[in-house]
Amino acid sequence: MSLPVSRRALLFGVPAAAAVLASPSLLAGTSAEAAQSQLDVAHQSPIDIRTGHAVTNLALPALHVHYPTSIDLSIRYESRDAGQPGGCENRTAEETILAEIPAGAAWVTVGGVRYDLVNFHFHTRSEHRLNGHQYALEQHFVHSGPNGEKLVVALFITPGGHGGTLQDKVLATVPMECDEDVHLPRLDLAAALPHDLSTYRYDGSLTTAPYTEPVSWLVLAHHREILPVSLEHFQSLFPDGDSRPLQPLNGRTVQYRPQH
Repeated sequence: MSLPVSRRALLFGVPAAAAVLASPSLLAGTSAEAAQSQLDVAHQSPIDIRTGHAVTNLALPALHVHYPTSIDLSIRYESRDAGQPGGCENRTAEETILAEIPAGAAWVTVGGVRYDLVNFHFHTRSEHRLNGHQYALEQHFVHSGPNGEKLVVALFITPGGHGGTLQDKVLATVPMECDEDVHLPRLDLAAALPHDLSTYRYDGSLTTAPYTEPVSWLVLAHHREILPVSLEHFQSLFPDGDSRPLQPLNGRTVQYRPQH
């Protein structure tokens, strides 16, 4: 069940009259003209966020993060073709490194609605761009609402810093495809996000097949630095990258919610 349009309008600045469209995977069987017509107004992700065009909206509810300071996680390689010939060697843009979060262990609230953290994973280079700039890495914190609606908090990551972050610990030990999961104890998930929770918000989609809509995106304005060696280790697994190309805005308005 999707989040009602009225609630989306309240929480994320989505126009109340916006249509919830089918994902491209659901367009099979329609005429080419009808399919193209739907794609021309589709609300797909990622996008290039132009800060000068974003509308500051203090009326949007704040993002409240409830992540634990100590959590044991298993990190796995998310393969899309394991078990197929050459499956452990082929890399695609659909693959990543992913940590599944135990049920009920972490969540965010927006406007009094709880969204449980399901997993976090990474894309290189960044899928979203900020004023045309593509960052070295982007981390997605994927949440599920009370009716299964999707909310993703996106974090840009750059090389630098002094190490010791959750991102450093995860990316320094990522498993190879078809290897066993890596178990990491006592990770500080609460410190994974910046203190400044200002976000750019828009209505989009998943960035991997089946590119389902709608997904509520909260893209953090402030990035996180990690050690260059941590970044290089992850990028060595994906020399051609694992990010989806930019998608057209198609009339959407990006909302900016400052939260210092």
